[in-house]
Amino acid sequence: MNESYRLGEQSIIAYLQRLANGISTAELDVAALPAELRAVGEQLQKTHAILQQERRLLESNAYIDPLTNLGNRSGLDRHVEQLWRKGDLFTCAYIDIDHLKHCNDRFGHAEGNRYILSICRTLSETMEHDEMLFRIGGDEFVLISLSANETELERRLEQVRAGLIEASSGGKAPMIGSFSFGCSRVDPLAGDTRRQMTMDADRKMYRYKLMHRVQQPKDNDVPQHPVADQPLCNDRAFQAISMSSETRYPFIINLDTGESQWSVNAVRDFDLPSQHPYNSLDIWLARVHPEDRDNVRAELDMVVNGTWHFHCMQYRVMNTAGKYALCDCTGYRLDGTDTEPNMYVGIVVNRSLADTTDSVTGLGDIHALVNAIGEMRRVARKAGLIAIKIDDIAQVNARYGFDAGDRVLAETAACLMECSRGKGRLFRSTGPMFVALFDELDPEETDAVADEIERFLGSPVLLGSFEYQPPLHVATLHLDAVDRQPVSILNELNALVKEAPQVPGTKLG
Repeated sequence: MNESYRLGEQSIIAYLQRLANGISTAELDVAALPAELRAVGEQLQKTHAILQQERRLLESNAYIDPLTNLGNRSGLDRHVEQLWRKGDLFTCAYIDIDHLKHCNDRFGHAEGNRYILSICRTLSETMEHDEMLFRIGGDEFVLISLSANETELERRLEQVRAGLIEASSGGKAPMIGSFSFGCSRVDPLAGDTRRQMTMDADRKMYRYKLMHRVQQPKDNDVPQHPVADQPLCNDRAFQAISMSSETRYPFIINLDTGESQWSVNAVRDFDLPSQHPYNSLDIWLARVHPEDRDNVRAELDMVVNGTWHFHCMQYRVMNTAGKYALCDCTGYRLDGTDTEPNMYVGIVVNRSLADTTDSVTGLGDIHALVNAIGEMRRVARKAGLIAIKIDDIAQVNARYGFDAGDRVLAETAACLMECSRGKGRLFRSTGPMFVALFDELDPEETDAVADEIERFLGSPVLLGSFEYQPPLHVATLHLDAVDRQPVSILNELNALVKEAPQVPGTKLG
């Protein structure tokens, strides 16, 4: 073997070693190789170029939604991370397509995809040069703008939405195209966080949806005219619902006349004058704790005058025994028509009586979780379960006391509520483990919620002057049908969460 050939072989070996070590910029001087090795060198270069192109394509696809060709959730995370590092001020809009599930169920997924694409196209056509649109879920999008402030972006999205509705109404399209949105101005240098951005925009978007959501036409729609003196609802049905749970009190209020209907249990537990009291909001407010009353009155006033269509608060209410019970109140305003009154409909949950409620977090406990899975088993429904296990709670309890451990668990529960966005039921299973149960989400949507939990759940908790971010494990279980005993399903979920990699947090030493 001559010296030239040996040196050529060494050059090729060194080139391959650099590639194996991940040096993508490695080069091979083919012209310097002996004639016998040039064909080999050229083939290696061509193969490397092809692999490089495929790698760039794979990396690109990891950040691209295949249906819309927009950035996906990972693409959004990467873009926002870049803005955060640079400290750029920006506005984000969370956008949710209205009635996508209705479109898929009624017209099929092909029409649902066309519906998604039509809204994406319309939004993209109105975007400025420094704006980017991302599809982060089936019907969820995020628009990032560097130039528009919150008011400007809201005004523009409102115009786009109005144009969509007009263009697709009156039978011009299978669906009346519309979306709901919420905008939030973000300043990383002022201390804003990703969680604050998500919470603020999400909250505004859901409130907008409640107030403005377009109703789709139904097959064989027939105008409905109320019968004179028709009661608020069927008394027997309402009575059956109101007695189905000792801790939950449904109510209906006619905002035009003041007439109302309350559950039998609410009358019993809060000493209401009857099931059909007039001016019931004033009666209820008189029972609210004095320290909570002004805030509750302010929110209810906005529901009554139509400023808000959604009310959700936790506050204290005096019960029949003269003691204050912690209650969750959630209600919706239903705007009236020429033939129907304005209504306020909701439910009150009495936390002090909920024997299946975890006292630390306010979530359902293991008994409630087993019952919920059992209910799904009886109807063989599909389910998605997400398990979240918090590490180091024992160390927190030992070092800072059980109150500190409880604060970590309570903050975790609050973050879970925000991440699930009301789409699932939440439980504290046992000890430091939580379970989110979904019965309407596809596996991909459930996985997306799990990903969001991993990103946002570890919100720092102050333990004295120490900021503690709990490490956690997150695991997901998808079931085509709940056809096993709840204990068997929970054992499988426990095994999965034990094997799940840890999402790092603060080390306690």
